[in-house]
Parts: sequence; structure tokens; C-alpha cells
Amino acid sequence: MGMTIVEKILAKASGQKVVKPGDVLEPKIDVAMSHENAALVINQFNEVYNGTNLEPEVWDPGKIAIIFDHRVPAESSKTATNQKKIRDFVRKNGIKKFHDIRSDEGGICHQILAEYGYIKPGYVVVGTDSHTTTHGAFGAFAFGIGATEMAAGWTLGRILNVEVPETIKVIVNGKMPENVYPKDLILYL
Repeated sequence: MGMTIVEKILAKASGQKVVKPGDVLEPKIDVAMSHENAALVINQFNEVYNGTNLEPEVWDPGKIAIIFDHRVPAESSKTATNQKKIRDFVRKNGIKKFHDIRSDEGGICHQILAEYGYIKPGYVVVGTDSHTTTHGAFGAFAFGIGATEMAAGWTLGRILNVEVPETIKVIVNGKMPENVYPKDLILYL
């Protein structure tokens, strides 16, 4: 049997011809998204370089997206300080996919990624948000990660220890009753 779309995406991103469920890979990242918690990622990112005598540098500023959407406007001085820290980091590293709190460029992070065309079929997408998986709707392999993993991703351009997932085939026969939708079916399963 051939590979699933997820297996094909992970194989390509990992430089492999064939992968199978259970394989552990280090796929290249196409989009690394964070929101206000990027301040924590920045702390972890700087920690990676601590003691190396190297200047902290992101692997590819064109593949990092930072979008303020959870704490807009800042509800505390701590949040405002973190947002300033993020703005300074974005400016220093030349990150162009930055969406601040302005109404003409802001919004919900996952909606921004889609509307601005940052997500393409076949991409590997990681985000510091559990809803990152929604980008599977665009043919991407997308999943949420923590701040430490994102800091490593910003440094290496890869995600470490990604296990190729198993695939479950579901066949639905017949017609669903009126007012029953695909989401209802999935929630039932």
C-alpha cells in the first residue's frame, strides 16, 4: 500500500523516500507560529545559546509567524512588557510575518495564517497553540508544541522526535439524518 498524505509530507520534510507509522523523524519546518507566549519562547531560545559565545539567531526569519491574539490589548503591565520584548525580537531578527494588535493587521492567529496564505498543502506547521492542528484542513501536517520545542525549532529549523502517526480509515455508509453534520459524526466516533 502507498503512503498516506501525512507520511508523504513527513518523508519529504525529512529527506526520506519512504516512512511508516512509528518511525521517528526530524522534519524541516515550513511555518513556526507563536502568539503572545512567544515571550516565553524567546527566553528558551536565548537559553539555547547561553554559554556558547554565539549571537542568538533564528534559522529562517521568513518561516516564523508571530501573531498577537490572546491578550489584546495587554491586560497587565507584565503582558505589555512581554509584547514589547516580542516586538524587539521581531525587529532584531527580521521576522516579517508579525501581526501586532492593530486592527488592519491583527486577528486570530490561525485565521491569519490561512488568510495571508502562510499555509500551503504539504507544509509542516508547528505552533505554540493546541489549535494548530486546524491547518490540516489546508493539506498541511500541523501540530502544537511547547515553548522549549519551539525554541529548538527557531534554532534548528527542524522539529525533533516526531513519530509518524498511524492512520485510521473510517468508512461511512448511508445518509446522515437531517441536521446531523460531519462534526456530529466525528464526536460520536
